[in-house]
Amino acid sequence: MKPIRRSRVASLIREEISRILQFDLKDPRIGFVTVLAVEPTVDLKECKIFVSVMGSEARQRTSLRGLNAARGKIQSLLSSRVRLRETPVLRFILDESIQRTIEIEEKIRIARQEDERAAQERESRTTEERDERGQKETPSEKQD
Repeated sequence: MKPIRRSRVASLIREEISRILQFDLKDPRIGFVTVLAVEPTVDLKECKIFVSVMGSEARQRTSLRGLNAARGKIQSLLSSRVRLRETPVLRFILDESIQRTIEIEEKIRIARQEDERAAQERESRTTEERDERGQKETPSEKQD
């Protein structure tokens, strides 16, 4: 299959699965799920669906179990909406890149705050040292 067609099919599958998750599934285990990417195999027989789930690790695992349990229904709805020779077998995979990005951004924010505090402390020490030197010089100037 040509890469352009494969990319279009992946995009179409991603959009339809997003709609199915948002409007058609009523499984309480499936929380706020975002379909991030779809990677179909070259022959379109299988499809990896990368999802992100908001919430704790336990919530993410529960949602992933719910998605995999509803996989048959999702595939059935997908086959009725997308015209393909064969409906690909779906495999949901939790994509933790967003969570890792959030954690890295938090670490960067903390490091910046620590750098700012350290810079302020250095500046205040330098100012205090200048003030002390100025006070020491003042009495000697008076003796001259």
